[in-house]
Amino acid sequence: MDYQGSNVRDFLHVNGQVVLERVNTNYNLRSFTQKEIEDITGGYSTVLGEGGFGKVYKGKLDGLRPVAVKRYKNGTKKEEFAKEVIVHSQINHKNVVRLFGCCTEENALTIVMEFACNGNLYNILHCSRSDANGFVPFPLDKRLDIAIESAEVLSCMHSMYSPVLHGDIKPANILLDENFRPKISDFGISRFLSADETQHTRHVIGCIGYMDPLFCQSGILTSKSDVYSFGVVLLEIITRKKAVDGNVILAQSFVESLRKGKKVRLMFDEEIANDKKNIKFLEDVAKLVAECLKMEAKMRPEMVEVADRLRTIRKAYRQRKGRNSTGSNSGLIKSGKAQDMLSPTPVTAATAKNTDKIPSYVVPTISMDELKKITRNFSNDAVIGGLSSGCFFGVLNNGNKSAIKILSTEEVTLEIPVVSRFRHENILQLLGYCVEGDNFLLAYEYASRGSLHDILHGKKNVTGAEPGLVLSWTQRVKIALGAASGLECLHEKTEPCIIHSCIKASNIFLFDSDVAKIGYPGFSRHPHYIDNILLDRPDCPGGKYYPPSSAYDAPGNVRRVFYNE
Repeated sequence: MDYQGSNVRDFLHVNGQVVLERVNTNYNLRSFTQKEIEDITGGYSTVLGEGGFGKVYKGKLDGLRPVAVKRYKNGTKKEEFAKEVIVHSQINHKNVVRLFGCCTEENALTIVMEFACNGNLYNILHCSRSDANGFVPFPLDKRLDIAIESAEVLSCMHSMYSPVLHGDIKPANILLDENFRPKISDFGISRFLSADETQHTRHVIGCIGYMDPLFCQSGILTSKSDVYSFGVVLLEIITRKKAVDGNVILAQSFVESLRKGKKVRLMFDEEIANDKKNIKFLEDVAKLVAECLKMEAKMRPEMVEVADRLRTIRKAYRQRKGRNSTGSNSGLIKSGKAQDMLSPTPVTAATAKNTDKIPSYVVPTISMDELKKITRNFSNDAVIGGLSSGCFFGVLNNGNKSAIKILSTEEVTLEIPVVSRFRHENILQLLGYCVEGDNFLLAYEYASRGSLHDILHGKKNVTGAEPGLVLSWTQRVKIALGAASGLECLHEKTEPCIIHSCIKASNIFLFDSDVAKIGYPGFSRHPHYIDNILLDRPDCPGGKYYPPSSAYDAPGNVRRVFYNE
């Protein structure tokens, strides 16, 4: 199989030239032959779904990776196929189904995509049943999670250099992976928006119940068309009613109820509405739905606002359930009780059933007397990295060498050492902590070889320091892989995921055998509560790292993030 094969490039250039003029053509797709597609699908033996375009089959790529193979009907226009491949290939996002490649042979137009093992949102809402008496339980917090991540990826698509309009947002096109993370799929009628962020067509295509009425009337598409469709999806999520059920159109029924002053709460799904404490949050979502479904497009919110308001609702919901916005008891300190940050049973640890997550451990306390003794009362000759670092070397009573970090009052408010409560070979381990009076100290494992900055450039904050021994290519690769593994753990194996936000050479520590560990996650953030953090703080520990003007917008419409070397 050919990577980035000329077959794909030539086909897309010939059949999708108009689209290609607007986008980056540096896509990396595999080119498959018809025979290879037959092998991948086992002779098209397992059908996953069917639509107006053709059928989707389950397969295995290279005999290992489960994939979904979308095979188009004979007679499909090559231009339409090329457009879908080009649009899909431009979107690289964790909440978009990954495109692996395609087959461009005559009468065998096919695309190979990531397989989502938990089906789609439509099936969860309307088809799956736990028994003969009802649906599979679908708690409100999980519904909000799916809605938020779906809104975030649509916001991302709308804010791209060449904005992408999906055009067919509905629960059936929101797939769910093994962790029930939503993945937007089916870019068959998606298109790039023009410079004025509109698109006009004489061919009105879409799904009844989800299509923007203005698009149906005028043929004019804008990003607000996706907003309307997403509003219908939100309505399905809180009511668990189908968008179209016989002659009843859900959006029309909802708007009519609002117009007549009826209580929309009567439409809410009983599973989540039976808890009276949920009603306020459901009504807040319903208010957002009402704005998304407004007939005047300019009165509808942008997707970025939709995502932001949903996050606000989720945050309030979690607080009502006795949790702060992080989903754990280790968030930003509001009460001044620093001990809360290091509770022995953090919710951020994985549950027992999620065996791929990183388990937590109890962080022991260390007395101030012990810390004073092992640092010789924090003498200058025990300082690590210069007096301004606030770090001291000491050997704990259990024999472990440690870097003792003294936190300022400001750091007690901002520092979130939740990362170090997880044991991972590429994350600096927190050995203990001390909270006595106004004193708050953390004891990390000591990096015998210093930081990567020390090796590459000389000891940080030490005048005249010389670089360490020259690293070989093999050593550099091992260090890079180790640091990447630590970040992968933070992003993929903690719940919720953790953003370090201050990755730089001086925060990558080296141990024997060139083991690299990510350290000092003092300003780490959870995406879910990023709106609670002072985003425009002028620097992160150890230096200023500002983003370039084109920095990718983070979830939550964060337009200022740390940009680290």
